[in-house]
Amino acid sequence: MRLLPRRCRLATVAVLATIIVTASAFVPAREVKASPRFNHVMLLVADLDSSIAFYTAAFDLRVTQRITELTVAGADGTPSARAEKMALLQFPGQDFVLELAERPAPAATGAAPFYQHVGVDIRDIAAAAERVRKAGGQAPSPIRTVRTSSGTVAKNMFFRGPSGELVELMEIVSGDF
Repeated sequence: MRLLPRRCRLATVAVLATIIVTASAFVPAREVKASPRFNHVMLLVADLDSSIAFYTAAFDLRVTQRITELTVAGADGTPSARAEKMALLQFPGQDFVLELAERPAPAATGAAPFYQHVGVDIRDIAAAAERVRKAGGQAPSPIRTVRTSSGTVAKNMFFRGPSGELVELMEIVSGDF
């Protein structure tokens, strides 16, 4: 088998390289999300299904996940599963999530410790937790690993801001939120 002359080989390589570079310009680049960024707001609702119906009809939000169980592993790694009635809703084309969790009326049960909060998506939860501590974040919880029934795995921790507002730091390990 005879090879093409050197001049033809170089020209062929140049043409192929041009085609690859040109074609790659039309492949959408995977966008890297900014971090930290606000990720979600969680609200307690008395009836999850009616709240979903309202928010999807009133604002064209779409349900991206329904969560029926959460498994939370504490700092020692011991998992604890619990049934949940939660939904994640988003506007098409946006990452920000409205998280709804069904709970009985707060007057009957008292406030749940980690509900009604703002979630902040971060890339390195240990570094973010240290920064929160240094900035004066109050009552930080331990970093935990959370698995949803829909397959998302995240590390999270909660702390209170200077006025007592509850904030969650969340590092997505796998899946989407």
